[in-house]
Amino acid sequence: MNSAIRFRLVAGGTVLLFLAVGLLLLRPAHPAYPAYVSFSPNPNGTKAVAELLGHEQAALREWRKPTGYLPEGTNQALILIEPYRLQETEQEELLAWVEKGNDLLVFQTEPDDWSDIHLEADYLPEYQAQPRHVDSVLLESGGTGEADASWRLAASEEIEPLLSDQVGILAGRAQVGTGSVSLFLVPDWLTNSRIQQHQHFELIWPYLVQDWSVVWIDEYHHGYQERPGILAIYPDWLVVTLTQLALALLFWIWWQGKRFGPVYTRREWIVRRGDETLLAIASWYEKRRLAKEALHIREAHLRQLLFERWGLHLGTTDYEIVRTARNHWTEQEAVMLSTALGRLEAAKKDRDYTPKRLVQDSRLLDEVTKRLEKE
Repeated sequence: MNSAIRFRLVAGGTVLLFLAVGLLLLRPAHPAYPAYVSFSPNPNGTKAVAELLGHEQAALREWRKPTGYLPEGTNQALILIEPYRLQETEQEELLAWVEKGNDLLVFQTEPDDWSDIHLEADYLPEYQAQPRHVDSVLLESGGTGEADASWRLAASEEIEPLLSDQVGILAGRAQVGTGSVSLFLVPDWLTNSRIQQHQHFELIWPYLVQDWSVVWIDEYHHGYQERPGILAIYPDWLVVTLTQLALALLFWIWWQGKRFGPVYTRREWIVRRGDETLLAIASWYEKRRLAKEALHIREAHLRQLLFERWGLHLGTTDYEIVRTARNHWTEQEAVMLSTALGRLEAAKKDRDYTPKRLVQDSRLLDEVTKRLEKE
Protein backbone atom coordinates (compact mmCIF):
# COMPACT_ATOMS: atom_id res chain seq x y z
CA MET A 1 0.00 0.00 0.00
CA ASN A 2 1.56 3.25 -1.12
CA SER A 3 1.41 6.54 0.74
CA ALA A 4 -1.32 8.05 -1.47
CA ILE A 5 -3.82 5.25 -0.75
CA ARG A 6 -2.98 5.34 2.95
CA PHE A 7 -3.56 9.10 3.03
CA ARG A 8 -6.97 8.69 1.36
CA LEU A 9 -8.06 6.02 3.83
CA VAL A 10 -6.96 8.08 6.81
CA ALA A 11 -8.69 11.19 5.45
CA GLY A 12 -11.90 9.26 4.72
CA GLY A 13 -11.91 7.67 8.16
CA THR A 14 -11.37 11.06 9.77
CA VAL A 15 -14.30 12.57 7.86
CA LEU A 16 -16.58 9.67 8.82
CA LEU A 17 -15.54 9.92 12.46
CA PHE A 18 -16.18 13.69 12.39
CA LEU A 19 -19.67 13.17 10.93
CA ALA A 20 -20.51 10.46 13.48
CA VAL A 21 -19.46 12.65 16.40
CA GLY A 22 -21.43 15.57 14.95
CA LEU A 23 -24.59 13.47 14.67
CA LEU A 24 -24.25 12.31 18.26
CA LEU A 25 -23.73 15.84 19.57
CA LEU A 26 -26.28 17.63 17.40
CA ARG A 27 -29.05 15.03 17.49
CA PRO A 28 -32.20 16.89 18.59
CA ALA A 29 -33.50 15.64 21.90
CA HIS A 30 -37.17 14.85 22.35
CA PRO A 31 -38.96 17.62 24.22
CA ALA A 32 -39.77 16.79 27.82
CA TYR A 33 -43.51 16.71 28.54
CA PRO A 34 -45.30 15.93 31.78
CA ALA A 35 -47.10 12.61 31.93
CA TYR A 36 -50.60 12.26 30.42
CA VAL A 37 -50.33 15.38 28.21
CA SER A 38 -52.63 15.14 25.19
CA PHE A 39 -50.00 16.40 22.71
CA SER A 40 -47.09 14.37 24.09
CA PRO A 41 -45.73 11.61 21.79
CA ASN A 42 -43.73 10.14 24.68
CA PRO A 43 -44.69 6.71 26.04
CA ASN A 44 -46.44 8.33 29.04
CA GLY A 45 -48.34 10.82 26.85
CA THR A 46 -51.87 10.47 25.46
CA LYS A 47 -51.40 11.90 21.98
CA ALA A 48 -52.62 8.73 20.20
CA VAL A 49 -56.01 8.76 21.91
CA ALA A 50 -56.34 12.55 21.59
CA GLU A 51 -55.71 12.53 17.83
CA LEU A 52 -58.14 9.69 17.26
CA LEU A 53 -60.71 11.43 19.43
CA GLY A 54 -60.22 14.58 17.36
CA HIS A 55 -61.23 12.68 14.21
CA GLU A 56 -64.33 11.21 15.83
CA GLN A 57 -65.63 14.27 17.71
CA ALA A 58 -67.02 17.36 16.07
CA ALA A 59 -64.89 19.62 18.27
CA LEU A 60 -61.93 18.70 20.47
CA ARG A 61 -60.15 21.49 22.35
CA GLU A 62 -57.63 21.95 25.13
CA TRP A 63 -58.64 23.58 28.41
CA ARG A 64 -55.93 25.79 29.98
CA LYS A 65 -57.91 28.09 32.26
CA PRO A 66 -59.08 27.73 35.89
CA THR A 67 -62.22 25.72 36.47
CA GLY A 68 -64.14 28.86 37.40
CA TYR A 69 -64.07 29.92 33.73
CA LEU A 70 -65.61 26.77 32.25
CA PRO A 71 -67.77 27.68 29.23
CA GLU A 72 -71.49 28.15 29.58
CA GLY A 73 -73.86 25.79 27.83
CA THR A 74 -74.83 22.13 27.98
CA ASN A 75 -73.93 18.85 26.31
CA GLN A 76 -70.20 19.39 26.77
CA ALA A 77 -67.55 17.03 28.17
CA LEU A 78 -64.38 17.71 30.12
CA ILE A 79 -61.70 15.01 30.39
CA LEU A 80 -59.28 15.21 33.32
CA ILE A 81 -56.38 12.74 33.13
CA GLU A 82 -54.40 12.51 36.37
CA PRO A 83 -54.97 16.11 37.51
CA TYR A 84 -52.64 17.11 40.30
CA ARG A 85 -54.83 17.15 43.41
CA LEU A 86 -57.95 19.13 42.70
CA GLN A 87 -58.70 21.78 45.28
CA GLU A 88 -62.02 21.74 47.10
CA THR A 89 -63.14 24.94 45.39
CA GLU A 90 -62.25 23.45 42.01
CA GLN A 91 -64.36 20.38 42.72
CA GLU A 92 -67.30 22.59 43.66
CA GLU A 93 -66.92 24.58 40.43
CA LEU A 94 -66.72 21.38 38.37
CA LEU A 95 -69.85 19.92 39.97
CA ALA A 96 -71.73 23.18 39.44
CA TRP A 97 -70.76 23.02 35.76
CA VAL A 98 -71.88 19.39 35.52
CA GLU A 99 -75.26 20.14 37.10
CA LYS A 100 -76.10 22.38 34.15
CA GLY A 101 -76.07 19.38 31.78
CA ASN A 102 -72.41 18.57 31.08
CA ASP A 103 -70.30 15.46 31.61
CA LEU A 104 -67.03 15.15 33.51
CA LEU A 105 -64.64 12.23 32.93
CA VAL A 106 -61.90 11.89 35.55
CA PHE A 107 -59.01 9.43 35.16
CA GLN A 108 -57.03 9.03 38.40
CA THR A 109 -54.95 6.24 39.89
CA GLU A 110 -55.38 7.63 43.40
CA PRO A 111 -58.73 9.39 43.21
CA ASP A 112 -59.66 12.56 45.04
CA ASP A 113 -62.54 12.60 47.47
CA TRP A 114 -65.76 12.43 45.44
CA SER A 115 -67.83 11.06 48.32
CA ASP A 116 -70.35 13.89 47.93
CA ILE A 117 -71.56 12.21 44.75
CA HIS A 118 -71.10 8.65 46.13
CA LEU A 119 -67.93 7.91 44.14
CA GLU A 120 -65.98 6.58 47.09
CA ALA A 121 -62.79 4.55 46.62
CA ASP A 122 -61.22 1.93 48.87
CA TYR A 123 -57.49 1.18 49.06
CA LEU A 124 -56.36 -2.44 48.59
CA PRO A 125 -52.91 -2.75 50.21
CA GLU A 126 -52.33 -6.40 49.15
CA TYR A 127 -53.46 -5.92 45.58
CA GLN A 128 -51.18 -7.25 42.79
CA ALA A 129 -51.69 -6.00 39.26
CA GLN A 130 -52.04 -8.67 36.60
CA PRO A 131 -54.08 -9.15 33.42
CA ARG A 132 -57.70 -9.93 34.32
CA HIS A 133 -61.01 -10.10 32.54
CA VAL A 134 -62.80 -6.75 32.76
CA ASP A 135 -66.56 -6.43 32.36
CA SER A 136 -67.81 -3.35 30.53
CA VAL A 137 -71.32 -1.93 30.41
CA LEU A 138 -71.05 -1.01 26.74
CA LEU A 139 -69.42 -4.28 25.67
CA GLU A 140 -71.29 -7.57 25.67
CA SER A 141 -68.30 -9.80 26.45
CA GLY A 142 -65.92 -7.31 28.07
CA GLY A 143 -62.18 -7.79 27.54
CA THR A 144 -58.82 -8.32 29.18
CA GLY A 145 -56.98 -5.48 30.89
CA GLU A 146 -54.18 -4.98 33.38
CA ALA A 147 -55.06 -2.49 36.13
CA ASP A 148 -52.13 -1.10 38.13
CA ALA A 149 -54.46 0.78 40.45
CA SER A 150 -54.60 -0.32 44.09
CA TRP A 151 -57.99 1.36 44.51
CA ARG A 152 -61.50 0.19 43.75
CA LEU A 153 -64.79 2.06 43.89
CA ALA A 154 -67.23 1.10 46.60
CA ALA A 155 -70.45 -0.42 45.29
CA SER A 156 -73.48 1.83 45.73
CA GLU A 157 -77.00 2.14 44.38
CA GLU A 158 -76.29 5.77 43.42
CA ILE A 159 -73.50 4.91 40.96
CA GLU A 160 -73.45 2.96 37.71
CA PRO A 161 -70.46 0.57 37.37
CA LEU A 162 -68.75 0.98 34.00
CA LEU A 163 -65.68 -1.24 34.31
CA SER A 164 -65.29 -4.07 36.78
CA ASP A 165 -62.84 -6.91 37.33
CA GLN A 166 -62.66 -9.78 39.83
CA VAL A 167 -61.30 -7.41 42.51
CA GLY A 168 -63.87 -4.61 42.27
CA ILE A 169 -65.17 -1.65 40.31
CA LEU A 170 -62.58 0.11 38.14
CA ALA A 171 -64.87 2.85 36.82
CA GLY A 172 -68.22 4.25 37.82
CA ARG A 173 -70.65 6.98 36.86
CA ALA A 174 -72.77 9.20 39.11
CA GLN A 175 -75.57 11.53 38.02
CA VAL A 176 -75.21 15.14 39.14
CA GLY A 177 -78.16 17.30 38.19
CA THR A 178 -78.69 16.85 34.46
CA GLY A 179 -75.06 15.86 33.92
CA SER A 180 -72.77 13.07 35.08
CA VAL A 181 -69.34 12.45 36.60
CA SER A 182 -67.43 9.33 35.50
CA LEU A 183 -64.41 8.24 37.55
CA PHE A 184 -61.88 5.84 35.99
CA LEU A 185 -59.09 4.32 38.10
CA VAL A 186 -57.01 3.28 35.07
CA PRO A 187 -55.55 6.47 33.51
CA ASP A 188 -52.48 4.53 32.32
CA TRP A 189 -54.70 2.71 29.80
CA LEU A 190 -54.84 5.98 27.82
CA THR A 191 -51.05 6.37 27.48
CA ASN A 192 -49.29 5.77 24.18
CA SER A 193 -47.39 2.80 25.59
CA ARG A 194 -50.40 0.93 27.02
CA ILE A 195 -53.37 1.87 24.86
CA GLN A 196 -52.71 -1.09 22.52
CA GLN A 197 -51.85 -3.59 25.24
CA HIS A 198 -54.40 -6.30 25.96
CA GLN A 199 -57.84 -4.79 25.18
CA HIS A 200 -57.44 -1.42 26.87
CA PHE A 201 -58.53 0.53 23.82
CA GLU A 202 -61.71 -1.51 23.31
CA LEU A 203 -62.63 -1.14 26.98
CA ILE A 204 -62.07 2.63 27.26
CA TRP A 205 -62.95 3.96 23.81
CA PRO A 206 -66.78 3.56 23.99
CA TYR A 207 -66.91 5.91 27.00
CA LEU A 208 -64.92 8.61 25.20
CA VAL A 209 -67.11 8.79 22.11
CA GLN A 210 -70.54 10.22 22.89
CA ASP A 211 -72.85 12.75 21.24
CA TRP A 212 -71.21 15.84 22.77
CA SER A 213 -71.11 19.24 21.12
CA VAL A 214 -67.51 19.82 22.28
CA VAL A 215 -64.95 17.82 24.24
CA TRP A 216 -62.40 19.63 26.41
CA ILE A 217 -59.14 17.95 27.45
CA ASP A 218 -57.75 19.47 30.62
CA GLU A 219 -54.15 20.68 30.40
CA TYR A 220 -54.46 23.31 33.11
CA HIS A 221 -53.62 20.77 35.82
CA HIS A 222 -50.60 19.58 33.83
CA GLY A 223 -48.96 23.00 34.07
CA TYR A 224 -50.11 24.48 30.75
CA GLN A 225 -52.05 27.42 32.08
CA GLU A 226 -53.58 30.41 30.37
CA ARG A 227 -54.59 33.06 32.84
CA PRO A 228 -57.66 35.07 31.80
CA GLY A 229 -57.14 38.78 31.32
CA ILE A 230 -58.66 41.55 33.38
CA LEU A 231 -61.55 41.88 30.92
CA ALA A 232 -62.59 38.26 31.50
CA ILE A 233 -64.61 39.23 34.59
CA TYR A 234 -66.94 41.39 32.49
CA PRO A 235 -69.60 40.05 30.09
CA ASP A 236 -68.81 40.18 26.39
CA TRP A 237 -71.63 42.59 25.56
CA LEU A 238 -70.31 45.10 28.10
CA VAL A 239 -66.74 44.87 26.75
CA VAL A 240 -67.96 45.37 23.17
CA THR A 241 -70.15 48.32 24.14
CA LEU A 242 -67.39 50.07 26.09
CA THR A 243 -64.93 49.49 23.24
CA GLN A 244 -67.28 51.08 20.74
CA LEU A 245 -67.89 54.04 23.05
CA ALA A 246 -64.13 54.50 23.52
CA LEU A 247 -63.57 54.49 19.75
CA ALA A 248 -66.38 56.99 19.26
CA LEU A 249 -64.92 59.24 21.98
CA LEU A 250 -61.44 59.12 20.38
CA PHE A 251 -62.94 59.98 17.00
CA TRP A 252 -64.86 62.90 18.50
CA ILE A 253 -61.74 64.24 20.26
CA TRP A 254 -59.74 63.90 17.05
CA TRP A 255 -62.43 65.70 15.06
CA GLN A 256 -62.69 68.54 17.58
CA GLY A 257 -58.92 68.98 17.84
CA LYS A 258 -57.97 68.49 14.20
CA ARG A 259 -56.93 71.60 12.33
CA PHE A 260 -57.20 71.86 8.55
CA GLY A 261 -54.73 73.97 6.64
CA PRO A 262 -51.35 75.49 7.65
CA VAL A 263 -50.58 76.35 11.27
CA TYR A 264 -49.32 79.87 11.96
CA THR A 265 -47.64 80.75 15.23
CA ARG A 266 -48.75 84.12 16.49
CA ARG A 267 -46.03 86.65 17.21
CA GLU A 268 -47.41 87.59 20.62
CA TRP A 269 -47.15 83.95 21.72
CA ILE A 270 -43.44 83.90 20.78
CA VAL A 271 -42.75 87.21 22.53
CA ARG A 272 -44.54 86.27 25.75
CA ARG A 273 -43.28 82.72 25.92
CA GLY A 274 -40.10 83.62 27.84
CA ASP A 275 -41.98 85.45 30.60
CA GLU A 276 -44.61 82.72 30.83
CA THR A 277 -41.92 80.06 31.23
CA LEU A 278 -40.34 81.96 34.09
CA LEU A 279 -43.69 82.43 35.75
CA ALA A 280 -44.41 78.71 35.44
CA ILE A 281 -41.07 77.79 37.02
CA ALA A 282 -41.58 80.32 39.81
CA SER A 283 -45.07 78.93 40.46
CA TRP A 284 -43.66 75.41 40.69
CA TYR A 285 -41.03 76.49 43.24
CA GLU A 286 -43.70 78.27 45.24
CA LYS A 287 -46.07 75.31 45.32
CA ARG A 288 -43.31 72.93 46.34
CA ARG A 289 -42.07 75.39 49.01
CA LEU A 290 -38.55 75.40 47.60
CA ALA A 291 -37.62 78.89 48.77
CA LYS A 292 -34.14 77.95 49.93
CA GLU A 293 -33.42 76.06 46.70
CA ALA A 294 -34.47 79.11 44.69
CA LEU A 295 -32.11 81.29 46.76
CA HIS A 296 -29.24 78.89 46.02
CA ILE A 297 -29.84 79.47 42.31
CA ARG A 298 -29.66 83.25 42.85
CA GLU A 299 -26.41 82.85 44.78
CA ALA A 300 -24.91 80.71 42.00
CA HIS A 301 -25.79 83.40 39.46
CA LEU A 302 -24.19 86.09 41.68
CA ARG A 303 -20.94 84.16 42.07
CA GLN A 304 -20.85 83.49 38.33
CA LEU A 305 -21.03 87.26 37.70
CA LEU A 306 -18.26 87.85 40.25
CA PHE A 307 -16.09 85.39 38.38
CA GLU A 308 -16.85 86.93 34.97
CA ARG A 309 -16.40 90.58 36.10
CA TRP A 310 -13.66 90.40 38.72
CA GLY A 311 -12.16 86.94 38.23
CA LEU A 312 -13.18 85.73 41.72
CA HIS A 313 -13.53 81.94 41.75
CA LEU A 314 -16.45 80.20 43.43
CA GLY A 315 -14.50 79.41 46.59
CA THR A 316 -13.62 83.03 47.36
CA THR A 317 -14.60 84.08 50.88
CA ASP A 318 -17.09 86.85 51.56
CA TYR A 319 -14.37 88.99 53.17
CA GLU A 320 -12.23 88.90 50.00
CA ILE A 321 -15.27 89.63 47.82
CA VAL A 322 -16.14 92.73 49.86
CA ARG A 323 -12.53 93.92 49.88
CA THR A 324 -12.40 93.59 46.08
CA ALA A 325 -15.71 95.44 45.78
CA ARG A 326 -14.27 98.43 47.69
CA ASN A 327 -11.64 98.72 44.96
CA HIS A 328 -14.29 98.93 42.23
CA TRP A 329 -17.36 100.44 43.87
CA THR A 330 -18.26 103.11 46.29
CA GLU A 331 -18.42 102.41 50.00
CA GLN A 332 -22.22 102.37 49.93
CA GLU A 333 -22.31 99.80 47.09
CA ALA A 334 -19.73 97.65 48.87
CA VAL A 335 -21.89 97.69 52.03
CA MET A 336 -24.88 96.63 49.92
CA LEU A 337 -22.90 93.65 48.58
CA SER A 338 -21.72 92.75 52.08
CA THR A 339 -25.32 92.82 53.34
CA ALA A 340 -26.43 90.54 50.48
CA LEU A 341 -23.69 88.03 51.24
CA GLY A 342 -24.56 88.11 54.93
CA ARG A 343 -28.21 87.28 54.17
CA LEU A 344 -27.12 84.36 52.01
CA GLU A 345 -25.08 82.92 54.87
CA ALA A 346 -27.92 83.43 57.33
CA ALA A 347 -30.37 81.67 54.98
CA LYS A 348 -28.11 78.61 54.81
CA LYS A 349 -28.26 78.21 58.61
CA ASP A 350 -32.00 78.87 58.86
CA ARG A 351 -34.14 75.73 58.63
CA ASP A 352 -37.40 77.63 58.16
CA TYR A 353 -36.63 79.90 55.24
CA THR A 354 -39.93 81.47 54.14
CA PRO A 355 -40.98 82.75 50.71
CA LYS A 356 -41.42 86.20 52.26
CA ARG A 357 -37.72 86.36 53.14
CA LEU A 358 -36.91 85.07 49.64
CA VAL A 359 -38.71 88.07 48.13
CA GLN A 360 -36.79 90.49 50.37
CA ASP A 361 -33.42 88.88 49.67
CA SER A 362 -34.16 88.64 45.95
CA ARG A 363 -34.76 92.41 45.73
CA LEU A 364 -31.40 93.09 47.32
CA LEU A 365 -29.69 90.55 45.05
CA ASP A 366 -31.35 92.18 42.02
CA GLU A 367 -29.68 95.48 42.87
CA VAL A 368 -26.31 93.78 43.32
CA THR A 369 -26.51 91.79 40.06
CA LYS A 370 -27.62 94.87 38.10
CA ARG A 371 -24.59 96.74 39.45
CA LEU A 372 -22.28 93.85 38.48
CA GLU A 373 -23.72 93.64 34.98
CA LYS A 374 -22.65 97.25 34.41
CA GLU A 375 -18.99 96.38 35.00
